[in-house]
Amino acid sequence: MLTQALHDLLRTVGGEVSERGGEIELTKVLAERRAFLSRRVLVYRARLRVDEGKREVHLSESLTEAGSGLAADGGAGFKAETYRTGRGPREGNLAEQSRLFGKVYATTFDHGAVRSAIEDLARQHGYTVCYHVAGL
Repeated sequence: MLTQALHDLLRTVGGEVSERGGEIELTKVLAERRAFLSRRVLVYRARLRVDEGKREVHLSESLTEAGSGLAADGGAGFKAETYRTGRGPREGNLAEQSRLFGKVYATTFDHGAVRSAIEDLARQHGYTVCYHVAGL
């Protein structure tokens, strides 16, 4: 069954794999920075939903940076930013953000390899992959 195979694949990537309401989600912390009383975390998320009737796998990916604690200017607070991939297998937004975050965080995570593995697995089971910009 494709759903179980997707679970197994996502577990090999690492991170936390969960399923809720028919949606499979991979959450992986890619990097973390700590400074005096502050913390910033870079997180990759992939959400998948399998449509058995149409034989489609719906995929949405995002790269999120969240921070909390004291800012460099002495203020306290919380900030979160999210960047999502575009429609289709374009690497644009997510790859650009990876390069941007790569200047701040040291990470070797290849989100393109995860996407390719999901596409290959879906194809092996006779499914097509549909990309979504704003989540599932």
